[in-house]
Amino acid sequence: MIILVVPCALTCLDHWSPEVKGQGMISFIHVAKNVKAVELDSYGDVILDACCQNIASEDEIWQYVVEMSVLLVTCIQRDNPRSLWFEKMLNEMLSHLERQPRNKERRIAWLKLIEPIFNSIGLLILAHIRRIFPLFFQWMHVDDDETILLVLKRVQTVVRLTWLRHTPYVERLLDELVVLFKEAALRKARETIRTDIRNLLIMLQQCKGLQFERAWNKHQDDPNLTSLACNLSASRE
Repeated sequence: MIILVVPCALTCLDHWSPEVKGQGMISFIHVAKNVKAVELDSYGDVILDACCQNIASEDEIWQYVVEMSVLLVTCIQRDNPRSLWFEKMLNEMLSHLERQPRNKERRIAWLKLIEPIFNSIGLLILAHIRRIFPLFFQWMHVDDDETILLVLKRVQTVVRLTWLRHTPYVERLLDELVVLFKEAALRKARETIRTDIRNLLIMLQQCKGLQFERAWNKHQDDPNLTSLACNLSASRE
């Protein structure tokens, strides 16, 4: 089946029409979910190159190209977190998101689907953190609860996998989370947002220790953060 499906799907990805491209992407998504990874190995570079070439696709098929790319790169490069394909694909996606950071549909699709790449490359996320975190900080304050909740989940993933080793963003992240905690008072999903922020701050407290305490010190007497300060105090005990 693979020797028939892959050439046809690749031809679709090379087509000018978004509708035809989308059908090729849907085909590859189905293949990635239902075929043994080893069966794709001989087509690996060709397929992944086609994914990268299509990342700048139109809005209506952006979700498909992200899902296809994530599934295929994590499948084909499953045992190689240092593969250049992970780096190339993530760079292509980030470049596209940096050009359109306010595009709600694109950012939500990416935030929903990118987790497997993060898990696959683990600590190597640090190589991309100078591009990822500025987007996260911007998206934390958009007028869209779904985006905010997804950003908080992805930040948790990054912290869990990297402990933010040797990064300049610990204090900035804490400050942004504090601002968001206050802003959440006016949001429908305020309780969920605040719960996620509490969990994130406790993670940061545990992995960054004194660096976290120094950054938190300027916020600890803020009357709007009393409950948060109590949570952090309890976690120290």
